[in-house]
Amino acid sequence: MARDGQAAELVREIGQKISVMAEDPGFQWENNLISDQQVNAFCLPGGKVAVYSGSLPVAKNADGLAVIMGHEIAHAIARHGAERMA
Repeated sequence: MARDGQAAELVREIGQKISVMAEDPGFQWENNLISDQQVNAFCLPGGKVAVYSGSLPVAKNADGLAVIMGHEIAHAIARHGAERMA
């Protein structure tokens, strides 16, 4: 996990803004950047969000990163993981 640096801070800032809008008491949001060139992101049930650093060039800027993170967070809020397990 990349805990320091401008990119990690950006992931935390964007995640915090999105989580305020999500308003789901069942989630304890945690936003992390994983140092890996993989182009991927995910959100686990409960609110753990991870973005791989390889996604940053694809996102291009903070708005693109917010789209990626919002997409993953929407899956968690919609409980798609639980649906897949059922």
